[in-house]
Amino acid sequence: MFLRDHAKLHSGQSILINGASGSVGAQAVQLARHFGADITAVCSGAGAELVTRLGADRVVDYTRTDFTKEGRTYDVIFDVAGASSYGRCRRLLKPGGRYLTTVPSLAIMVQAPWTAVVGNRRAVIAFTGLRPAAAKAKDLALVKELAEAGRIVAVVDQTIPLVRIADAYRHLDRQGKRGTTVLDLP
Repeated sequence: MFLRDHAKLHSGQSILINGASGSVGAQAVQLARHFGADITAVCSGAGAELVTRLGADRVVDYTRTDFTKEGRTYDVIFDVAGASSYGRCRRLLKPGGRYLTTVPSLAIMVQAPWTAVVGNRRAVIAFTGLRPAAAKAKDLALVKELAEAGRIVAVVDQTIPLVRIADAYRHLDRQGKRGTTVLDLP
């Protein structure tokens, strides 16, 4: 699991989740809550109620406030959609902190191995789909357990029929979406 294995997130740590109201971000907020972290969620104002309900302790509306200029520091920054960068976020990381993204870029591909050797703040990129099947099965078992216990929930923004798949992609491209877009297969 990305937050557990790559971020080393645990109880008492602070995490900023940039893109917290989207499909991955909404799940990250809930998993961070499960791990006992203090959560700052960055999203549009329209997503504030959702991420608060999911477990965020604090919300930053990116349309009004640049989180990189607030003067706060975090143990982990998870940039869900690659909307920021390690360069912009490095000074917000506490010593030993980690900046995580799932979005590949030339910069992060260079920074990840470099920061693993130099300094005390890490840039981390992970492709969780490339993990061994046994590790993914273990992760899914945890998610299943949490879902059955009501500790994490699916957040569905909208359901779109398969014949309108182009509309689904247009919806995914807009900023400020909340949760997951589901395709309805006939």
